[in-house]
Amino acid sequence: MSKIHVTLKDIARVAGVSTATASLALSGDPRVNVKTKRAVEEVAKRLNYVPNEIGRSLRAKKAETIAFIFPNTPHFAFSHPYFSQLLEGISEILVENSFHLMLSVSPSETDEAAAYDKILRNRRADGIILWPASIRDRNILKIVESGFPVVYLGRWHHDEIATVEREDVGGAYMATEHLIKQGRKRIVHLTGPLDYQVSIDRLEGYKRALQDNQLLFDPGMVIEKDFSMEGGAEAAKELLESGRSFDALFAANDRMAIGAMKALADSGISVPQDAAIVGYDNIEMASMMSPGLTTIDQPMKEIGKLAALKLMAMLNGEELQELQTKVPAQLIIRGSS
Repeated sequence: MSKIHVTLKDIARVAGVSTATASLALSGDPRVNVKTKRAVEEVAKRLNYVPNEIGRSLRAKKAETIAFIFPNTPHFAFSHPYFSQLLEGISEILVENSFHLMLSVSPSETDEAAAYDKILRNRRADGIILWPASIRDRNILKIVESGFPVVYLGRWHHDEIATVEREDVGGAYMATEHLIKQGRKRIVHLTGPLDYQVSIDRLEGYKRALQDNQLLFDPGMVIEKDFSMEGGAEAAKELLESGRSFDALFAANDRMAIGAMKALADSGISVPQDAAIVGYDNIEMASMMSPGLTTIDQPMKEIGKLAALKLMAMLNGEELQELQTKVPAQLIIRGSS
């Protein structure tokens, strides 16, 4: 077995004991006989079960603090409105439970690894709420599968991990299908970085909507940028310079959509007459645009609250009624489409 995939269940199965017994044995509980304890420890050592050792030692000391980890933080992340909404939801639950919130950010994967190590080994938090990172980030797997109480804000690959997931595929499908129902046939997708699962999922929703409506997917109609307004403006300019025919844009977030709207307007392209636009996130600025931006709403405060409630339940030893939760998206129609 690979070190990063080993869980407490694996240790218990190989040692031939229950998960509870394995946990007690690894924590040195005197109720476990010496023979069983040694057997479990031997299996853990052979399978390199180091991360769970860290998680177990952390749980033994209560810090009354939750770490919200924002991995490999993009430079524009904190200016995004959804971030404050998410923090508001998390903080509301933590205050009710007399817990503190620690925010961990890092500009690079190397800094990120050091930050994780401080949180884990120095016992600075009782649990972690983890924002998704790049799918290439090697640190994330270590955190999620460490045995430490974690709620992951996205879709994870194994069903034993607690998650709160946005409906990214379904939301992107709704956005694209809305444009199709408006009679648009040449729909460009402005995607975020495709090494992030959120971008992959929203691209997938776009593709499915095209397929289900008998429209051919053209890779040349997908432009990858960085979720910023500047990125959206750059994408619109590139599209105009390419000479490609289009009658609609679906941007993977509102900031790119707003940047694209401004760039199109500066070039004499009328929205929605010449090109309809749909964004994603329903940030406050979307309703203040002229025309108002059609978008996909995702209740980020509610997502934050759900994640914090799950983590509190885990720390209190309660069984989660729903390990994975998907929060539905909603189409908000305004003048841009």
